[in-house]
Formats: sequence, structure tokens, C-alpha cells
Amino acid sequence: MDDDKLIEEAARLISGAGRLVAFSGAGVSEESGIPTFRDPGGLWDRYNPSEIGSGDIFAEALSGSPIPDATFQFVSEFISCFEKTGPNPGHEALGRLEEMGILRAVITQNIDNLHREAGNSNVIEVHGNVYRLACMMCGNRVVLDRDEFLCAGRDLIECLGKNDLAGLIKLASRCNCGGVCRLDVVNFGEPVQDLPRAVLEAKNCDLMLILGTSGVVWPAATLPGHAKKAGAKLVEINATDCCFPDIIDVGIVGKTGVVLPRIVELVRGMR
Repeated sequence: MDDDKLIEEAARLISGAGRLVAFSGAGVSEESGIPTFRDPGGLWDRYNPSEIGSGDIFAEALSGSPIPDATFQFVSEFISCFEKTGPNPGHEALGRLEEMGILRAVITQNIDNLHREAGNSNVIEVHGNVYRLACMMCGNRVVLDRDEFLCAGRDLIECLGKNDLAGLIKLASRCNCGGVCRLDVVNFGEPVQDLPRAVLEAKNCDLMLILGTSGVVWPAATLPGHAKKAGAKLVEINATDCCFPDIIDVGIVGKTGVVLPRIVELVRGMR
């Protein structure tokens, strides 16, 4: 089946869906300029995670551990990406599907907040969100706006460049309980967030969109299987190859920012 026919079939399935859920990975945000972690040329291809540290800079500063040199370069690149990025047409297409009353939830492995910026309201972020802080003492969470996050990021880069541990500790936002906050993202060895809620959405959907994910990061990669086992149809859109070939009903090789807007326009005409 050629791409046009696949896109038409995907639109037909979405138009008839009663409980549509999207499951997105790093490939969706890569189209906004945010590098992936695991692909060739991605962050873990250029930075050795063991050389960066635990990933929790503030906890390391509190312990008095020296900040690895590689951490400065990693954080500088990371913040620079966020200064220049925004939702791409793929994110915006999902926002339109929610506006149309079709899309029920987005489950994402991305931490960049772009689904929310594009208008999705029910977003399950299994790896956390860089725009959110979590108190290391009581667990209270604080949401930052874009300007607050970028300002804190620039201050963080300055402290790292000077290896200023005292400055890092001062920079860490303090909770009302007196505890120090960290970015509310999942680091190596930590459990994912909101997994029971994500599994419930997967099991209760009648159609799942699988978007830009390699299908190798567990336990998130189990979610399409949960949906399929519960009887849902699966549509996968991936720029490189379909990663769930044994269980998908429609597989389209292409960028979500190109393919998904075409599908959404067809859906508009079908409803």
C-alpha cells in the first residue's frame, strides 16, 4: 500500500475512534530541534552518561561532589536547544485532534513540555518534565513558565562553568518545607512516573497513535502491547522505520510533522 493510501486509512481509523490515545517519543521532538538520546548522533552518542554524573546536579552539589567537566557541555547544549525550540506541526496536529474532541490523552517519553505548549491538556509524562521542580524532601512540585526555566538554566550554566558548588546550592529553589528542589525528570535507575495511569489509558483506548519512538525504552515500550491486547487498533508513524511491525494495523514511515497534519486535515473532512 502506498503512502497516500496508508494516510487515508489512518485518517479513517482516527475519524471513527471513540477513545484515541497518542504515545510519543523522542522523534517527535527531534523535529523541533531537540536531539534524541539514543539515535546515532544523539546525546548518549556524544556524551557518556557515566561521565556526566548521576543527572541530579543539585543533589551532587549538596553532597559536596565535584561536578564532572562533561556536565557543563551537556547542560549548555541542552539549555541552548530549549531557547530555540517550540512545538512543530506534529505537536500542533495533536492539539487540533484534542480540539476536535477525538484525542483523549497523550502519553509521552519526552520531557520538553511541547505537547502542553501545543494545546494538549491531558499529558502523561512518564519521564517527567524539565519545566517542573520537585522537592527532594517532601516531594511537592512547582511548575515553571518558559522564562523562569530559561533564566534558571542560564544561571545553572554560569555556576557549572565556575564549578561553583555554593552557587548551585543557592540556585536550587527551596520548597516551603525548607527542602531543596530538583528538576522533576527521571534519571538513570529511577522509576518512571505515572506508569499506572499510562497503562490504564493504553488499556482503555480503542486506537493508539505511536509517534516517533524507537520502542526500546522500557517500561514505556510496553504500552502499545497493552493497547493491542485490550483490542485497540494501532497506527505508527516513524521517520526511520516502524518499530512495532508485529502488532500495528497501519505503519507509515515519515516525519510526524509532515504526515500527521495531512491525516488531521483528512479527518476534518470525514467528520
